[in-house]
Amino acid sequence: MPTLIALDASLSMLRPVPGRNEHTYQSLATKGIQHLLDNLMAAGKMEHVALLSYSTTAELKVDFTRDYDQVRQAVKKVEPVDKACLMSMLKAVVSIMSPWGNQNILQVVVFTDCGLGFGNTSITGFLEAYAEKESEPEFGFLKTLANYNLNFICLGLHGDYYFTRGLAVYQQLLDKVSLKGQLFMTKPAKSSDAVEGNPNPNPNPSHKSELGRTTVFELIERLCEASYKSSEVTLKCGSYFRMEAPVLLWPPTAPYEQKSHIFGREPTIRHTDQKIEVCGFLALSDIGSPAILSRHWVLPKVEREKSGGSRRSGNLSAAAKPPKLNLDTSNPNYELEKLEADIKEFYAKDSKDTEESGDDDVTIVLKPGPQTEHQKENLCVLLHGALKMENMAALVRVGDKWYGFIYAFTDSKKKSNLMLNILPPGANVIPWLGDLESLGFPEDLAPGETASFPVRADRRSYSQSSVVWIRQASLQSDVQKVLRHAKKMPDKTQHFYKELNRIRRAALALGFVELLEALAMLLEKECAHLSLNGASNDCTLQLQHAATELRKTSNRDIKSTIVPLQKVGASDAGSTAATAPAPSYMY
Repeated sequence: MPTLIALDASLSMLRPVPGRNEHTYQSLATKGIQHLLDNLMAAGKMEHVALLSYSTTAELKVDFTRDYDQVRQAVKKVEPVDKACLMSMLKAVVSIMSPWGNQNILQVVVFTDCGLGFGNTSITGFLEAYAEKESEPEFGFLKTLANYNLNFICLGLHGDYYFTRGLAVYQQLLDKVSLKGQLFMTKPAKSSDAVEGNPNPNPNPSHKSELGRTTVFELIERLCEASYKSSEVTLKCGSYFRMEAPVLLWPPTAPYEQKSHIFGREPTIRHTDQKIEVCGFLALSDIGSPAILSRHWVLPKVEREKSGGSRRSGNLSAAAKPPKLNLDTSNPNYELEKLEADIKEFYAKDSKDTEESGDDDVTIVLKPGPQTEHQKENLCVLLHGALKMENMAALVRVGDKWYGFIYAFTDSKKKSNLMLNILPPGANVIPWLGDLESLGFPEDLAPGETASFPVRADRRSYSQSSVVWIRQASLQSDVQKVLRHAKKMPDKTQHFYKELNRIRRAALALGFVELLEALAMLLEKECAHLSLNGASNDCTLQLQHAATELRKTSNRDIKSTIVPLQKVGASDAGSTAATAPAPSYMY
């Protein structure tokens, strides 16, 4: 979940906070950013963070990095310049965030005093221009911006008229442009100095201001609680009660808006269940790379124990020993549970208890000690090790007819983690696997029957050569290749027409008919140039023939093919070659 921190660098941020002369708005914003980075290190699992400062223009101070100390140092060096322009910052955010795509949850945290700006670049001026021109290209960046989560840390006093007016305009911007965002502001303080009928909308209270370091930290805590809190779910694998444990999903799962197939019906908002159940296991090669909605880390939930008294004695007290399980004899798994309990009791013996085998050289000494969180059994560790060793994935149900799969993912630094990929809702979302609710076990196959999945394609469409003209250099390279073959005719005649037909089909498929006329003009120009340099007659005739064929309307069919110019009167026998007239050509 990449996070872009935007810091307001307007001159108004240098104002001292009323009632707290030791702080300015910029110093409070700096402390807030430091506290946000501390929370990200604890809960964000070292996510990528970037720093942007904005005034009239936006400047990227630190590109996306996991080095939070670099961001801390850069924040201290930001100097206010001039007036604030929020819209220039939002345009810069779209270009900076573009490499992350739309599958990631993108967070933008803005620290500002809610200044509106001046003139045409102000927020009110933007809203007036946007009122009747939503579909114009200059506002196209707002469609991309609607996919981001905009969080504004609003630094100001509720007794300040300009701040309260700015809050209303900022909220109006979020509502009119349909942006996903939230304003985090302090609670208004009760002022005993307020007098009824006072016409001054900004009285100066005598008590300390409600805006300080503690209140800014509270805003950051509210932000992290709303946007950076892991989703806690229960992971269940099988019917054995030990194979069920609470886990954390990071980044947190987001609601999915499923459109209705019935015209006029409102889309339904779907949420993942609180219990994720493993349905079965599949080879990673069978799953392939299907389209997914989101990707999450699966982390074990660790209970943080409060540090108690010092344990200086080497012996394990009776209170620290694990409690003995009360087993139900009517349980069908009674024997397995009893065996598990005996093994745990065996390894929890005191250090004075030692066992010696019949061999005098072997002595087993059991060392006591309280179990830490890393030593306790954990379902995530078991599942991760099994999936990594077997190179498989676990198919899980995350909702009603909604599936995903858990697998062991190894990054570029060879660190392995347990990942959850959530598929779009539905049971038939992976075409080559078919209906996920109809999958079974290999043992259920009849003798001689083979599995019907995954579907193997004899000819993969994406492995075929195709023409891509996204950039100008690609088109120029293909045209130059045709001209190179033209200069080497008649030896490269077949290669020349092969490349010519390839470009012609691509141009017709894209509706780029103008390219055919331009290519015909290039061939005529090349023909005249080769004639002056004494090229062979065959070469000039073939170029004239190709230029003529490109202009014919009959060759605008994508299935037609331009063939080389054929000779007429060529001898069939070698004996008549000497007396045969000079060969001519026909179209």
